[in-house]
Amino acid sequence: MKILKYILISLNVVAVLLLLLCYFSPLVDPQKSEIFGMLGLIFPFLIIVNLIFVILWLFVDMKFSLLSLIMIFIGWNSFSGIIGLKLPNKVTIDDNAIKIMSYNIRALSKLTNYPTLNFSENKEKFSYFLRENGVPDILCLQETTLPNMKFFENELGYRFFTRYPGFNSNTAILSKYRIKNMGRIDFDRGNGDCVWADILIRDSLYRFYSVHLHSNTISLDADRLLDTHKLDTERTYRGVRGMFVKYRYASRIRYEQALKVKNHINSSPYPVILCGDFNDTPQSYIYHELSAHLSDSFKERGIGFGTTWAGNLPGLKIDYILTSPSIRTEEHLILRRPFSDHYPIVSTLKLPR
Repeated sequence: MKILKYILISLNVVAVLLLLLCYFSPLVDPQKSEIFGMLGLIFPFLIIVNLIFVILWLFVDMKFSLLSLIMIFIGWNSFSGIIGLKLPNKVTIDDNAIKIMSYNIRALSKLTNYPTLNFSENKEKFSYFLRENGVPDILCLQETTLPNMKFFENELGYRFFTRYPGFNSNTAILSKYRIKNMGRIDFDRGNGDCVWADILIRDSLYRFYSVHLHSNTISLDADRLLDTHKLDTERTYRGVRGMFVKYRYASRIRYEQALKVKNHINSSPYPVILCGDFNDTPQSYIYHELSAHLSDSFKERGIGFGTTWAGNLPGLKIDYILTSPSIRTEEHLILRRPFSDHYPIVSTLKLPR
């Protein structure tokens, strides 16, 4: 029994130390140390592990529950990125309120098999889903195709839009309000892209961004590992190692892309709304750089777990709506229906008078 207790204490100490290192991951440049980026990715998992240890020690030896409990409280501010504790304000629709949605739609490819096996029927269900939750004033999309754009134009009646050039998997912004100016940010390497638009809303201009940063390309690897149910094999080890190598490479590319977006934001003459799929968690250096001087709508008005990834990797929040501080978030929702491998996020924003 003593040996088992010592083993539990040792494992708990490892979990505590890893969680402590996670708190530093937003501050460490992935170009200099990739391990912190990987720790940021598994931050939600480490929280769960430490909470399990707290509960376990309450039944075995209560004093050891302080190990994880103290570490959790030390990093309490980090939790606000993935666990929302703020109820939404009472939303009143007036001249200063607009609804924004950011959604990686995966080119609507998942509609071939969800929720039925009839593609046309699924498109109707998807259209109803969007209307049921209120068609947003501004819709920022990632991973679109040209036929997708026609679908959103025809079904939801957007009059104005801009899209990154090309046929497949590009970012777009659709708007009920007039777009006065638009452009794109070209990335030097990697997949992903970014468009921006200056949109005239009630006599004032606001700059919107729709960004998709370089993908980790590890979701299929993770699915295969989770499906095998054999986590003690050499094959599993190679799979985990391969995922780490892919993530390390992807984080370096994302870092370069994020700096380009950040520099463009810093030159904006108008208040900014940045939407998109960062492919990184709130405990990442990339998020830390992009959210500097901006407010996270989930942190402002999110409630519950902030998971936006609909795949097998649990607890991932990689989609965001960030705004200039002068723009107030009244409500933040995550619509958890897997029409894509991401969930759409919706924010009601109050614009400054």
